[in-house]
Amino acid sequence: MKGSVTVRDNMRFGAGAVTLLGVLWLTPGIAHAAPMSDAAFRQILLLLCVVGVGYVVTHLAVEQLTRRYGLGHGVEYILLGVVLGPLLGLINPEHARDIRPILSLGAGALGMLLGMELCTGAARQSRGTWVAAAAIVICTGLAVVGLPLGALQLAGFDLAADDAWTGAVIASGVVVLGSDGGSVRSMAGLLRARGTAPVQGAMVAQATQAIAAAGFGVFFALVVARDGLVLRTPVDAGRAFGLQLAAGLGVGLLGRVVIHRALPERVLLMVLVGLVFLGGGLAYSMNVSAIFVNLVTGLVIGFTCRDALQITRMMENIKQPFVIALYFFAGLEWVSGPLWLFAVVPVLIMLRWVGHRVGGWLSARAFRPPLPAGPAMLAPGGLAVAFMLTLRLSYADVPGMRATYGPLLVAIVVMEWIAPRSVRRWLIDVADVPPAGRPRRGT
Repeated sequence: MKGSVTVRDNMRFGAGAVTLLGVLWLTPGIAHAAPMSDAAFRQILLLLCVVGVGYVVTHLAVEQLTRRYGLGHGVEYILLGVVLGPLLGLINPEHARDIRPILSLGAGALGMLLGMELCTGAARQSRGTWVAAAAIVICTGLAVVGLPLGALQLAGFDLAADDAWTGAVIASGVVVLGSDGGSVRSMAGLLRARGTAPVQGAMVAQATQAIAAAGFGVFFALVVARDGLVLRTPVDAGRAFGLQLAAGLGVGLLGRVVIHRALPERVLLMVLVGLVFLGGGLAYSMNVSAIFVNLVTGLVIGFTCRDALQITRMMENIKQPFVIALYFFAGLEWVSGPLWLFAVVPVLIMLRWVGHRVGGWLSARAFRPPLPAGPAMLAPGGLAVAFMLTLRLSYADVPGMRATYGPLLVAIVVMEWIAPRSVRRWLIDVADVPPAGRPRRGT
C-alpha cells in the first residue's frame, strides 16, 4: 500500500510538471519571444514597480469611498493604466506586452473560475436562473447588435464587405452581454438585504456571463484574425468550435487525473496555474478563445472532482490580482479612435439597459415570486474587460476593432461606476432591506 501511494504521488507531481512544461511550450510570448534586451528588461521592472506602487496608492485612495458608497472595484486601475501609459508615457505598451502571459493567465483564470462556480453554486439547480439569463442575453443582443446592424443595412452599408465594421459591432455586443454577480452580492452585504432576491439576481448575472463566454467562443470560431473581415465557412467554424471544446475537455480531464484527492494548497495552486496556462496555450496555437477553453475546463473539473468546492474557493481567493492586472493593461492599451465614436457611448449604455429591462420583464415569472432581474445586471465585471483586451490583442487588424476600443472602454468604466446605485435601488425595491440600509430622504 505504501508503494502504491508513492506511485500515485509521483504521477500527480509528474502531471503537474508536464502541465507547467506546457506553459513554456505553448504560452505566447515565452516560447516564440525574441531574446529580451536590457532596455526591455528595465522597462518591465519599471512596469512591475509602478503597478505595485499604483495599486497601493489607488487602493488606499478609494477604500473609504468604496466602503461608504459601494463603488465598483477596478475602475481606478483602468484609469491608472491610461494615465501611466498613453497620457504620461511612463510605460511603453510594447515593452509591457513582453509579459503578456500574465494577461493570458488572468483571462483564463476568470474563465475557469466561472465554469467551476456554475458547478459548485446554486445556479445549476435553478431552471428559472437560466431562463432569465437567456431572455436577458437575447434581448440585450438584439438591442446592442441587431439594432445597429439593421440600421446600417437600411442606410445602404454592405455588412459583408471586407472593410465593414460588422465584426467590431458584433464583438462590442459580445463584450457587454454578460454581467457581474459580485456587484449584487457586495451591495446586498452592504445593505444587509435579506430574502432570495439577492441570491437569485447574482445567479442570473453569473449565468449571463457564462452565455457571453460561450458567445465569445462562437465569435472566435467564426471570425479569422486577419486583415479585413474574414469569416470561416460553416464547416470550418464548426471544426474550430469543436477544437475549443476538445481542448477544454482534454485539459479538464488532465486536471481530474492530477487532482484525484485533496492536495496541499501550494501544490493545488501550482496545478491550477499550470492548467490555465496550458489551456490558454492550446487556444493560442489554434487561434481560438482561451477564455472559452478554460470555461470548459472549469466545468469539467467542477463536475468530476469531489474537491471542486475547495478548488473554487482557492480560485476565488486569487482572483483579485488577475482582475487588477487585466484592468490595468486594458487602460495601458488605450486607443482613442475617432472622436465621433464617443457620442455612441451613451447610446450603447442605453441600448444595453433597455435589453436588460425587457429581458428581465419577460422572464420575471420564471421565479416565485416574480423577480425582474434586469436592473441588477448593469455592472459588466472583470470578464468583460478580459473579453475586450483579448479582442484588442487578437483582432487588432479587423476593421473598426481598434477604433471602437476606447469608446467601449469608456462605456465599461461608466457602467461600472453607476452600477452600485442601480443595484442598490433594485435591492431596496425587491429585497428585505432593514431601515438602516435605506437611503435617507433627499439622498
